[in-house]
Amino acid sequence: MAGPDDRAVNGGPTDASDSSKPYSCVICHKRKVKCDRNEPCSNCAKSNVECIYRPPPPPRRRKRERDAGGSAPHERDKSRRMTDGESLVDDVENSPLSSSRPTPDELLLQKGGSGRMIMKDGNSVYLDNTLWTAVSYELSNAADVLENGSDGEDNLSQVGNDEPIDLFGSATGENLTEMHPNQLHIFKLWQTFLENVNPLTKILHAPTVQQQILEAMGDLPSIGKELEALMFSIYCIALVSLPAADIEKSFGESKKALLSRCRRGAQLAFRNASFLRTSSTMVLQAFILYLLSMRAFSDPQTIWTLAGIALRIAQRVGIHRDGSGYGLSVFETEMRRRLWFQLMILDATSAQFCGVASTPMLANADTRPPMNANDSDLDPRMTEPACEKQGPTEMIFCLARSEFGRWLRRWGKDGGSNSPWAFLSSPSMSLREKDNAINELENSMELKYLRYCDKSIPLHLAVTLMARSVIYFTRLVAHHPRQYQDPNTRIPEAEKDTIFENCLKMAEYANYAQTNPDVQRFSWHIVNHLPWDAMIFMLSEIQNRTDPEEKNRVWQLIGNIYSQHMRQIRKNAQMPLHTALQNLIVKAWRAYIVECNLHHRTPTPCPTIIAQLLEDFKGSTETAPAGQSSRTVEPSALFQDQSGREASNADFGVEVGNFDFLLSESPMDWTEWDNLLNQFQESLVDDFAFMPGPGSRR
Repeated sequence: MAGPDDRAVNGGPTDASDSSKPYSCVICHKRKVKCDRNEPCSNCAKSNVECIYRPPPPPRRRKRERDAGGSAPHERDKSRRMTDGESLVDDVENSPLSSSRPTPDELLLQKGGSGRMIMKDGNSVYLDNTLWTAVSYELSNAADVLENGSDGEDNLSQVGNDEPIDLFGSATGENLTEMHPNQLHIFKLWQTFLENVNPLTKILHAPTVQQQILEAMGDLPSIGKELEALMFSIYCIALVSLPAADIEKSFGESKKALLSRCRRGAQLAFRNASFLRTSSTMVLQAFILYLLSMRAFSDPQTIWTLAGIALRIAQRVGIHRDGSGYGLSVFETEMRRRLWFQLMILDATSAQFCGVASTPMLANADTRPPMNANDSDLDPRMTEPACEKQGPTEMIFCLARSEFGRWLRRWGKDGGSNSPWAFLSSPSMSLREKDNAINELENSMELKYLRYCDKSIPLHLAVTLMARSVIYFTRLVAHHPRQYQDPNTRIPEAEKDTIFENCLKMAEYANYAQTNPDVQRFSWHIVNHLPWDAMIFMLSEIQNRTDPEEKNRVWQLIGNIYSQHMRQIRKNAQMPLHTALQNLIVKAWRAYIVECNLHHRTPTPCPTIIAQLLEDFKGSTETAPAGQSSRTVEPSALFQDQSGREASNADFGVEVGNFDFLLSESPMDWTEWDNLLNQFQESLVDDFAFMPGPGSRR
């Protein structure tokens, strides 16, 4: 005789007492929708399909013997968990974002193996260690693993006064209400964030966070620790994105003072939230925004190291696993995807600035790309995925950057190196193969994004500048002279033309991005991406060019780009790269003037920055020690000298010193330039924020 389970499997009738099952029917389970467990259930009845109930297999692990002191309620709770096939995430019913909850068996069928996602009240932990996964099923409440001792103190104490280390100090429990701006200023900073930062990051759901901020503004003393960390991070990145003059006009105090207070508040907020042990995605969002703001007052080495901490937090929270397979809501899954891809970009770019390979993707990472959808298409209560749009959305900038990242990782696998960029300079690939790969990237960008861009829209203009610059940069890397191992190797003229044209395009886009008022709101991002390689190559190669108009254009670009950069750094923060580049500028300008005199051509007007460099070099030689040449040439005299005399280095006050490789007639030594660029990036202090924080260089 067939038992009840057999009848259920075969679709036969069951007793009325079995009409309410503790598990979903097979069809609802497969479709991952909520089952009302009637016979037949409403979903199957509506679809006119056979409703079959199949109980989940019994747990594999043997139950522990009941302790003598074990309480009956504890045992009943444990029994419920071991038999309730619907619950994937323990206590998930407490989460307002839950909609459908797969069974534990479904969990074990995920691509990554036997991982387990545990969520409660917006926090999550991903367990993929066999021991921890197994033990978690033995807990009376699996959500106990989310308890991170936030009310206790961190073991790490503050080391010195250096700003990043201050993040790791013990939680003080200090009330930060007084450190918040006033309500009007909070709202102004939030609006600034929405206009200047959010379009390039998209890791927050603006409607949801705005409501949270509005509610918090009315009762700051009782604000939650996670939200407080997010708010201070928003203050910091919003202030970094604003010019100092605008801040003083709108907020009534200097950018330096206001940003200093908000940075300090962010540090204390992170410590109060015990961010090193957090399981909150909100704290991770806050930390990523804070790291983006740090680019204005810290060095890339520190940011790259802290990005590694963010990756570890993301791994703990399970952001590297796609939430669709773990019973997470549609909304939560989508926001986690956005967060993961922004973190990947931050890690890769900070690694590039440090001259190191970016962190390899976690072996079991399977997070899908974010959807092409606006914030208005998403809602925390949604139960079905939003329909992806055709054409541009608010996500266009982030998706275009992700497209480049996926292209780089796909081709980088063939480079035989941890660096995804290695294949572009690898001799194992021919230039034709590299160009074909770059053409593939260009076609993809054009098809998916650029053809939709309306350049009258600031965000679309930023996408165009970014995508075009990336394409020209990859071509420069593929054709760069540094790939020639022998410095005496003569580069074919056609190859030089290709390199020069790509450098010229990069410089044009950089100049346009720096000067176009439509994208000045994004200058906090643009300022971190100057085309140093392009400028160095053009300065070294310009004397070999024959087109006078092309030379005039180069000097205008060099003057504009470098003068903008020099206005954004402190006068006492010049690095060896600046000294070397300034010497190269003076040398190239001297050769340009001599050539114009020889061919009786009128040179382009001397850019202001170059005239200033000549004056600075003149001053340095006038005060030089005895025995050193102090002969100089006034900038105006450069245009009057028709003798064609080859001026000496001393005429321009050029300090040879450690930069002999700039002034010889031998081919450019790119190893020396690479060393200078790395030194510059390691010690970069971008005074775009005018913010010497505690322990920073003075």
